This record gives sequence, structure tokens and C-alpha cells, in this order.
Amino acid sequence: MTTSRNGAGRPLTGAQIVHFAIGPWHDLWRNRQHIFSRLARENLVVYVEPKVPHLRDVRRGRVTPEAWRRPRLEHLAEVADGLWVYRHPVWAPRTEKAGLRELLRGLRGLALRQALARLGVRRPISWVHQPRDAELVGRFGERLVIFQVVDEYSAYRHQTAKEQQAVQAEEQRLLPRADLVIVTSPALLESKRRLNPQTVLVPNAVDYAAYERLRAAGQAAPDDIRRLPRPIVGYVGHTSLRLDLRLLDQVAEHRPDWSLALVGSVWDKGCEADLARLRARPNVHFLGQKPADQVPAYVSAFDVGLIPYRPGEEARNISPLKLYEYLAAGKPVVTIDMPALEGFRHAVYIADTAEAFLSMLDRAIAEDGPAQAGERRRLAAENTWDQRVDLISRLVQARLEALAAAGQGSAWFRPKSP
Repeated sequence: MTTSRNGAGRPLTGAQIVHFAIGPWHDLWRNRQHIFSRLARENLVVYVEPKVPHLRDVRRGRVTPEAWRRPRLEHLAEVADGLWVYRHPVWAPRTEKAGLRELLRGLRGLALRQALARLGVRRPISWVHQPRDAELVGRFGERLVIFQVVDEYSAYRHQTAKEQQAVQAEEQRLLPRADLVIVTSPALLESKRRLNPQTVLVPNAVDYAAYERLRAAGQAAPDDIRRLPRPIVGYVGHTSLRLDLRLLDQVAEHRPDWSLALVGSVWDKGCEADLARLRARPNVHFLGQKPADQVPAYVSAFDVGLIPYRPGEEARNISPLKLYEYLAAGKPVVTIDMPALEGFRHAVYIADTAEAFLSMLDRAIAEDGPAQAGERRRLAAENTWDQRVDLISRLVQARLEALAAAGQGSAWFRPKSP
């Protein structure tokens, strides 16, 4: 099971899914929100947010008094029909202290089981995003365990060598025991299926209808980007060590009359000096994180969309959401090379040096027009979240049926191979 082609089978309905998330629900929308908001239309989804307060923050009074006075049910909130968000209680914080750590972890597990029981959840599908979340699996008599891999987690640049080794070890324990592994890029497919043949490729996508509604309405760009001098070359997403910030600095330096707009949150760990240099440029504009429903308006205000990742293992394994966002807005895309561009190379401008990146930016602006924009939108329309989630739904249902036909339960509960 190694491709993302649609096959026969029916979609998943009436299932109960517990998703151990990699980030909060009310965050910049990534693939997890798109996937689970759609799965919740026909299934019950409990989205378990990852943040757990630390014991030292509780002791130092950094947890608000209101948090202690919340009713028992308040950390379980329904955000849409069939979609519940669960937040870990403050009375079971995390700590590194031996003994106490296990006790508090057990209390968190108990609180979650009680919350699931109130929703009538029995033998759910457990769906994890990070290797470290393997410790949360196996407590609910799961019918199925899904591991969704959106990055090469051990390649994150902010990690120490010891942390990277720990992630690799955790993943090697989790991968073979998952009933289904969903990856987002060709490079991830190549590496993960070595440990689990039940690995499928489902790339990222776009909420194309949101862009079409915006275009049909002729809505004006938001004020903070509309006032910027054109052309506007823009990036949407998390600004961090993952980006080639020095490349962006060269773009700003060599095109001083252009506006470089960065839309999204900023994490400066490990790249403080590069970010400071960018902030000092008068033509660089950090517009901050925007609500999910406003992102199409910002992307549509760009003249060119940028994918300026730093080359390396992290970029090699990524499936950039922003690629589909830019195409849905009809915008030319200038990007570094990566395996996830397969099938899109004819529609984007690829550069492997700063000089080439600048040259491609010039070409992208000079060659743009209505015909080119229409072709990009057509390509985006073939890669929507509705299509992707329909595929995921059928793949999950097919895996459940295969296990049932074989008279087997989840591989998670079978004896480990020697």
C-alpha cells in the first residue's frame, strides 16, 4: 500500500476518532484542521491538544486562578458538530521528577478516559502525529492505530543530536506497530514504508472553494497588506529556522523597491541575528498570524508566492501547504527544489541559488498573466482537501475491513516480533 490513487471502497462513517494533535486547534490552519474538520462531518472526532502545563509554572503562579475554578467539563469543548477539543487539566501538570512524572501522566490518562466516556467513546481509532505520542496509544482498546507523518521529525534544526536520536528511536518503535501510516511527501513514503508496508502517500492540498468565493466576491485586500508598495512577494506560514532567512534578506536587499510580506507566526530560536537583520529592512513587513478564514485574502494580495526553505533533510521531506494556497490564488510560485514538487514543476519557478532565486522572481512577475493564473487555479482545483479527505476516509475504512476479514484486531495489541 504505497500510492495515493483512489480505489474502490466506501468512506468511513460512524467511527470514533481520538486525535493526539501536534498543535492547538485554534492555530494557523494546517493539514490536521482541514482533515479532522471534514472527518467530523460523518464521524465523532476528539482533538486532544498537546499542551500540558508544567509543574514549575503551576508553582510560580503562571497558571491563572480561573483555570483551577473551571467546571469539570470545561476542558472538553465542542467546536463544531461532531468535533470536540480536549485540553489537559492543570491539576495534572508535567514534570521531569521521577515517580511524580508517572503519577501525573497516569492522572492525565485517567482524565482523558473519563472525558471520552462522557462522549460515549468506546474502542476508538487512535490517530497520532508525533513519535512521542506513542505513549498515549493503547489505553483505549483501539480498533485501529494511525500514524500520520507530515515531516521528518528527527530533522528539525532546533533539536540537539541527542534529541534527534530520541525521536528516531521513538519513531522506530511506533512505525511497525501502526495499522496505517499516512505520509505527505514522496521522500517520507520512501523512508517510512521500509518499516511498515501499510504506508500511503496523501499529499497536502487546499481549501479551493475558499479562494473561489473570495475571487467571485471581488473582496479588497486587508488594509495592512493593501498599503504596501508593489510588487509584493509574500510568504505565508511559520517563520523560523526552517526558512532560508539569508536568502530572504538578499531578496529584500537587491529588490529595495519591492515589498516582502511575511504572514504568520515567528519563532526566533536559533535565528535571532538573521531575523533582526530582516526586521531592519524597510521593505520587509512581518504581518503576524492571521485567522484561517483571512489567509486566502492575504495570499491573493501577493504578486508572487515564495517557498524559501533552507535546503536539507527537513525540506526534502516536506509537502508545503503554501504551494497549493499560492496556486489556488493563481499566483506564480518561486521555490527551492524538493521532491514534493513532482507533478508541479511545469507550473512553478525553481531556483537553487540566491542569484537564481532573484532571476526567477523577475521572470515570475514578467511572465504572469490571466492565462497563467487560470492554469494555476486549474491545477489547485485538482488538489483539494475534500478530495484528499475522501481518499483518507476510504483508506481507513479499507484497513478496518481488511483487519476484520483477517479476524485480527489492531497490530498495536499483538505480541511484538522477537
